[in-house]
Amino acid sequence: MGSKVVSTKLTEEEYGKLVGLCSASGFTVSKLLKKAILERMNDEVIREQPPAPKPVIKNEPKVVHTPQAKNIDQSTDRFQYY
Repeated sequence: MGSKVVSTKLTEEEYGKLVGLCSASGFTVSKLLKKAILERMNDEVIREQPPAPKPVIKNEPKVVHTPQAKNIDQSTDRFQYY
């Protein structure tokens, strides 16, 4: 696979800023531009990937047992002895 050339035009002011940035970062103009382009492309790939689905937590229905008071006839014994 061969390499391709990408070019653009900058004003004198823009080019001066680019050269200053390259000097400060220790890159050549070509290396800095390639690095910037590749980083931007990687950022786009990450943004295009759909986020991982969030786990679905289902609330199971809860069975609540409420004790019911039984009506006890006062005339019967509550305890039986044998």
